[in-house]
Amino acid sequence: MKKWSSLKTFTNINKINFLTLLEFCLRENNYFLYNETYYQQTYGMPMGNPLSPTIADIVLDKIIDDSIAELKSSDIYIKYITKYVDDIFAVVKVKDVDEILRTFNRQHTKIQFTIEKEMGSKLAFLDIEIYKSNNKLTTNWYTKSIASSRLINYHSNHPWTQKKNTIINFISKIYTLSDQEFINHNREKVIHILRKNCYPVNTIENLIQTAINKNKHKNLNTANSENTKKTYTSVTYIPHLTDNKTLHKIIPSSNTSYAHKPNHTLKSIYTKTKDKIEKEQLHNVVYEIRCHGKEGEKCNKVYIGTTKRSLGTRIKEHKLDAKNNKSNTALAQHLTEKKHTADFDNATILDVESRTRRRMTLEGLRIQQKLPTTINFKEDVDNINCAYATSITKNVWR
Repeated sequence: MKKWSSLKTFTNINKINFLTLLEFCLRENNYFLYNETYYQQTYGMPMGNPLSPTIADIVLDKIIDDSIAELKSSDIYIKYITKYVDDIFAVVKVKDVDEILRTFNRQHTKIQFTIEKEMGSKLAFLDIEIYKSNNKLTTNWYTKSIASSRLINYHSNHPWTQKKNTIINFISKIYTLSDQEFINHNREKVIHILRKNCYPVNTIENLIQTAINKNKHKNLNTANSENTKKTYTSVTYIPHLTDNKTLHKIIPSSNTSYAHKPNHTLKSIYTKTKDKIEKEQLHNVVYEIRCHGKEGEKCNKVYIGTTKRSLGTRIKEHKLDAKNNKSNTALAQHLTEKKHTADFDNATILDVESRTRRRMTLEGLRIQQKLPTTINFKEDVDNINCAYATSITKNVWR
């Protein structure tokens, strides 16, 4: 709230409502589930909360502002100060260093700073090493001694464009961070690192030259970049099948760009560490409900549906429709006309997909997959090619 004078220009919400929302997001909504027990975070912001980085930034800004104001009252001035997340770089007088550290650490008992001083006229800050010589500062690319130097390997199963762009961006960063006097030395380091990642010598030379040219022309804008609207889509990378060159031959569109993604990720390797959410609480799902039929008459038909809201909420609506003999969905119409009952309590989740178009497509494919046992309306499968139904994952939520 002490920052409200600067924050209010970015919102139409008044101060009282803003504070109420902030209290809810930061304090009342700070809970998590572990081992089937709910816990509330009693202090600070949780890791993984989208608001945490923003709040941390605001808090650190306040600590810096308050520290500078307190130091000024003691005639101690910081000549230059900059911050990146929680790393601070400052230029100060040697005699003031200890008092500056004490002042920063007085601002908050739970936020304590450590300090790294200039050694041999140089000091590391993030990815650069800053040198002081003759009242002039120069910078050089910096890595820790324990750095693995591991990059995307030349022999890895990734499209060449992805490897190339990764390496070019890596080289460009090094050249951008380094003053001219360090370029030759860093060139040798780059070659050594890329050789460790199995890149051929000729390829390395071409990549370095491409990166240099990119830096020279980085301010030039292409004429079509602003006027052409691009469509982006992701595909699993399969050599000679889903690479860009092959895809553009199959689907000739200059306005479509393909981003390749791996089929197997770390998430699929490691065990689940979070508690499983009850299926009724899941959102953005494709689900299946079986029909029991009625006494003396088995049905075994299934209804495939999708919902953005929680499954539990959608099931309640289906139950209410059946109770009131409505016909607004294929399921309700079937139950009303046939006097059947549905197995609502054992509804099955077939897919979880947050993107609406993909979820709708999955629903159509699942209906095709279950034909002729489905009781959905015909329009539910319009424009869905049944050939794709055999390729979708058959995992279900149990």
